[in-house]
Amino acid sequence: MAVATTLVLTAAVGGAAFAAWSSSGTGSGTAASGTATALTTSATTAPASAAYPGGPAVALALVASNPNGFPVRVTSITLDTARPVVVTGGSGTCTAPPVAVSATGLSINLAANASNVSLTVPGAMTLGASTPSGCQGATFTVPVVLNGQTP
Repeated sequence: MAVATTLVLTAAVGGAAFAAWSSSGTGSGTAASGTATALTTSATTAPASAAYPGGPAVALALVASNPNGFPVRVTSITLDTARPVVVTGGSGTCTAPPVAVSATGLSINLAANASNVSLTVPGAMTLGASTPSGCQGATFTVPVVLNGQTP
């Protein structure tokens, strides 16, 4: 009789342990996504000596910041047509020079919360053939749009 009782209790305890390990349930959870903030640029200038009217694309030097809490990979840069190109210096009158900016296929990583990162993008800016002679020796502050994605 004692042996039969021990077997029954062992089977009952083993069954309870199995039920605890194979339990399941249903329900739902919630999470929220963040909002990306635009990358910013400042002091965007073309190197002083390389650009000339109708010439090849030259490097563009700029300072970029990523205010987001996550890294961003810059994939392209374009001219920001909503803001003017600012010209300083030069040998004469240089208003509204025909500047173009285009750089695609880039892979420039900006760390999360990066601030004032100096970048040089080769072959990104051109001066149109109709650029006035007064623009010789000028420095161009060129507004750009940085396009990117998370790495």
